[in-house]
Amino acid sequence: MARHRMTEEEKTAKRLTKEQAFDVVAKHLKHLSFVELEEVIALSLRYKKEKLGKEELRLIKEKEIIEQQLQKLK
Repeated sequence: MARHRMTEEEKTAKRLTKEQAFDVVAKHLKHLSFVELEEVIALSLRYKKEKLGKEELRLIKEKEIIEQQLQKLK
């Protein structure tokens, strides 16, 4: 289960795309109504919860694998 190590070029490109996306969102937030802002906030919270949920599931699976390996060692 080896992870792909990103080169410096890939890291820079990823950081720049994140920064550009943030800049676009920040510029457009100024023009939204309060109702639209509430929708954006609700969506961002939902995506954050989904991401945390996926990370939690990954950690639970990893914990189970480690527990199984410990049982095999005993």
